[in-house]
Amino acid sequence: MDLDKTIELVTTLDRAAVEAKLEEVRQGAESMLLADVAQQLTGIAGKSREDLGKRIQACLIALEGSGQKRLITMLELAEINLPNL
Repeated sequence: MDLDKTIELVTTLDRAAVEAKLEEVRQGAESMLLADVAQQLTGIAGKSREDLGKRIQACLIALEGSGQKRLITMLELAEINLPNL
C-alpha cells in the first residue's frame, strides 16, 4: 500500500467501493501488525451499514493517537459513505 498517496474526498462511493476501501485498510493494518484493526475489518462483505459503522468506529478508537493518519483518513472516507449503502 502506498502510504504517500493523496486521498480524494468522495461522497458517492457505492457498497463495492466502500468494502474495497475497508479491505485496503485491513491489508495496511495487517502489514503494520495492527491485529485489532485488521480483525475488525475481516469478513466485512455484505455486512449491514450499522455493523460496518460499529466496526469503523472500533478501528478509529483503536487507531486514536497512533499516528496512522492514512488509515484513519481512509476509515473516515468509508464512514461518510455509509449512507450510500
